[in-house]
Amino acid sequence: MGSNRNVPHDGAIDMTPQPKLWFIAGLVLAAALVAGCTTGGDTPPSTTEPTITGPLVLNESANGTTHAAPLNSLINLTLKENPTTGYSWNLTTTSGLSIVSDDFVSDDPAGTRVGAGGQHHWQLRATAAGIQEIRGVYVRPWENQTADAGTFSVEISVTP
Repeated sequence: MGSNRNVPHDGAIDMTPQPKLWFIAGLVLAAALVAGCTTGGDTPPSTTEPTITGPLVLNESANGTTHAAPLNSLINLTLKENPTTGYSWNLTTTSGLSIVSDDFVSDDPAGTRVGAGGQHHWQLRATAAGIQEIRGVYVRPWENQTADAGTFSVEISVTP
């Protein structure tokens, strides 16, 4: 029988690791880690319709800003209003936005507080691609508009 360096003369098995075996195992592990950390570059944009998580929600803080919305998406706009004083919002939009609903909700539904205001809610739908605009003027309808009249304006960039 030939001699084996890993079997000592007393018959016990030598558990000393083989340097070549550890080197190969290390190379395989490193290759697996590197392969798992790379993505192969940027993924191309999706060609499916965008997922709409909900309507675009706007209020007074959106005045003077621009927002993006997909075609056919909903836009919820809420502005403070107090029609008991005669003031109300006169809202206009460009032709690519249509008003779905237009409601006033009083802060005093029981009607027990004199001069109670509330919130005016509009729901709009983006019906045409391009830059659309919502404009509002807070006036008494029977009075001429003055320079101090409250105004609201927001642009919506509607994408197909």
